[in-house]
Amino acid sequence: MGMAASQARLLTLTSRLHDVEYKAQNIESQKVALATQKDELYQNYCDALDAKKIQVAYNNGDGTRSFVDATFSTMCTFNEYRMAQYALTDSKTGKVIVDSHTAEVYENFNTDKYTFAFAMMGMDYDFGWPVDSDNGRFNMGMEVGIGVCTEDYGYGTAQNGSNNLFMTDVEKIVFDNHYNENDKLKKAYDNLTETCNSSETTMTEQRDALENFRDVLYYEYGSEIYKYMRLNKQDSTNTDPDSATAEFNDEFPEEFPQEEFNYYANLFEKIQAAGGCQEIDPQYESGEEGNQWLNNMVSSGRVTIDVYNNKEWLETSVATSTNVNYLQEVQDETDLKKAEAEYEYQLGVINDKDSKYDRDLSKLETERSAITTAMDSIKQVRNDNVERTFGIFS
Repeated sequence: MGMAASQARLLTLTSRLHDVEYKAQNIESQKVALATQKDELYQNYCDALDAKKIQVAYNNGDGTRSFVDATFSTMCTFNEYRMAQYALTDSKTGKVIVDSHTAEVYENFNTDKYTFAFAMMGMDYDFGWPVDSDNGRFNMGMEVGIGVCTEDYGYGTAQNGSNNLFMTDVEKIVFDNHYNENDKLKKAYDNLTETCNSSETTMTEQRDALENFRDVLYYEYGSEIYKYMRLNKQDSTNTDPDSATAEFNDEFPEEFPQEEFNYYANLFEKIQAAGGCQEIDPQYESGEEGNQWLNNMVSSGRVTIDVYNNKEWLETSVATSTNVNYLQEVQDETDLKKAEAEYEYQLGVINDKDSKYDRDLSKLETERSAITTAMDSIKQVRNDNVERTFGIFS
């Protein structure tokens, strides 16, 4: 019975020893996993150290400037204090990225940059007066024989049924006011009619002539056209902004917002040249998420930045940007502080776990040593019993 009891005790201790060794191996595996986590945590911290963000310059109004984090909102919507005009282009589609409002306006006013600019300023119902003639429209004249016209937004259908682009009611009035007194305007208009009436000119030449004419008209009399646009056109007799009884829409500023008007005209040209526009996801328009989106899209090459400079759009980048473009790339201090806090916290958690594992291993090692000692003692007792019991037979 003594030998049987010793053998049973030995088997129990052997089982406990195997269990202790298994626990120790499991803890060692977890320590290896902690080391991997620590490496990943350190790499994330290093990535945060290298993280950059794009910023765009704004005029402070006192001769100085400051930089703000670049988002679609801070870069690509009108702001009189931003020091340059930018546009974002999708590298895959080639189209200009715009917000939903701009996309809607462009869909409705995609035949002319000036009507587009007025519509972007909120004047999408001010291009013409209400019905005041037998054919249901003012005679807007100037049938140039090109482009597309509709009965909306101050355009009308030509008398011969063809699709012709007309001047709006407002433009026609201002044009008539100055046609005979302005040589530049007269020359541009005469060139337009001659070009469009010639069977030898191409569509491109006709469009160029139209664009030149409208550029001259707005360059010379943009402020006057704006004054007419502000008139309350619900009354068809309210057509003279200099009349003592003239009524204006006070929703719009009295002075012509030339800078904003030009901004939208420039944007229209960019969209036209790109073959259209596409909407940005609203969640990426502004804020920290918008800045991250912009940085990721630019750094991955999925979006390019264009700047309006010297009457043309040019592709630019933060790396090649000069003070003309007013862009810069700086350390992302916000992300860095977050990464530092996260690194210190997670490192503390990992170190605490590592210390606990070390303590557990120490306990297991103590237990393993005790079990081994006990097993050696039992084996010795067993061997002595065997020798005493069976020694008489030797």
